[in-house]
Amino acid sequence: MANQRITIEVKDLLPPKKAAEYLGITTMTLWRWAKAGKITTVLLDHAYFHRAELDKVKRIMETKGG
Repeated sequence: MANQRITIEVKDLLPPKKAAEYLGITTMTLWRWAKAGKITTVLLDHAYFHRAELDKVKRIMETKGG
C-alpha cells in the first residue's frame, strides 16, 4: 500500500483524530497501522486518511470481531 499514487476526492479526507474516532480506535493505534502499512495516509500539508480506506479497514475489523 505504501508509496502508491492514487487520485482521490479531497472531500473524503479525514484528519487523524476524526479518522481514529470513525474507526473506534486511538490515534496511536491509527499511526501504528499507518507505519505498518495496514492503512494508507494522504500527505498534503498534514496527514489525512481517505474515508474509503477507513471503510475498508472497518469492514476487516468487523469481520474479525474488533
